[in-house]
Amino acid sequence: MKKFFITFFLSITMILSSGTVSTKQASAEFKDIPNNHPSYSVILEMKKAGFISGYPDGTFRPNDTISRKHVALLLDKALQLPDPTGSKSVYKDVPKNHPYYKPIMKMSEAGIMSGTGGKFNPDELITRIQLAKVLDLAFSFEASSYQAFDDVPESHWGYKHANALHENRVVDGVKGKFEPNEPVTREYYVTTLQRAIAAQKTREQRGSTGEGEDLTRQLSSSIEWILIEGVSQKKSFEEIRPELLKHATQEFTDRTLKEYYPYACNECDTTLFPFPTNLTSDRFEVTQPSANLLSVKTIELGNALSGGGFITYQLKKEDGTWKMDSYTYKMAGKQNFQLSAEEAKTILEQNYRAAYQNVAVKFKSTAKETGKDIVTGETFTYDLYLFEVKADEVEELVSFHSYNGMYDYYWEE
Repeated sequence: MKKFFITFFLSITMILSSGTVSTKQASAEFKDIPNNHPSYSVILEMKKAGFISGYPDGTFRPNDTISRKHVALLLDKALQLPDPTGSKSVYKDVPKNHPYYKPIMKMSEAGIMSGTGGKFNPDELITRIQLAKVLDLAFSFEASSYQAFDDVPESHWGYKHANALHENRVVDGVKGKFEPNEPVTREYYVTTLQRAIAAQKTREQRGSTGEGEDLTRQLSSSIEWILIEGVSQKKSFEEIRPELLKHATQEFTDRTLKEYYPYACNECDTTLFPFPTNLTSDRFEVTQPSANLLSVKTIELGNALSGGGFITYQLKKEDGTWKMDSYTYKMAGKQNFQLSAEEAKTILEQNYRAAYQNVAVKFKSTAKETGKDIVTGETFTYDLYLFEVKADEVEELVSFHSYNGMYDYYWEE
């Protein structure tokens, strides 16, 4: 697949209804999108940015579906791909005089969209899992964690794409489900496109920090995946070693990975690598002692399997390729995360949205608590935040520990 730099031009008006460019200034709001609509702010933001418009009657029609040809046109406007190089049409149902020929061919040559059996099926509705693949390829997302959705198992062809979008906060799912075969509505398309754009901009703003973050996520994920696949296929360590050496140095492979492999498990919750936080890049510290060495420090939030701690990855470049060289883990204690109330609120919103559709988190108060360092035995003081969470039919109070990111919830009597 070809790689392109993605740029967005706010002067471009993208039309979801007909795929044409409007020269009229639409109203600030749509008749069928009241200010209490769950996607009101996103739709309004995308309209003001010039990426969407509505119908002549002043409606947006959020529940209308969207076809493959319109997705091709709208992504072409956003990605600004080069003109197609081929002189002949490759799809039986998209001749050169087809009104969407150029954007469809651009998407095809870029490896973002393709057809089947010699046809593109331009008028066919696009499903959520198909859109996940399109956005994953268009924005070059990467997944470092998997199994985000119960209804997109490992055997599903779209498994990697759905998880890549989840990893980059483009999709949340509903109660642990992705609903892959549901047709994409105009509302769903707008919200996922807006999140994809935001994720791309965040990556660009992170610069070298973002590169270090992406490298550690990709390398640890690739290594973990090779180990789990090796166990499931009952391979010896020597059989998987060549694949591991593509992502890890020889010393790390023959020392750490070889020692761990007999304990690797594809049916349990234990993993070799911790799970770095999905917070902002402020929690990633990247330094480069030399051209071929990279140090990445970040945190893992406390969860059912871990008490939370500080992670340090050491990467080494060999033959032009970055590889995992080592990593260390130190549990949070007297030295702790000191998470702010705003960070705590973001964490709760993310976690609850994995199980519920409508989530509202409200900060209530801060109290001082005393903890004990599990390693040194020293005591320390930290902030304990109290939040009120409303998620669908559930209402509960949540106490959040700022030192390690763990939280407890209980119902108010």
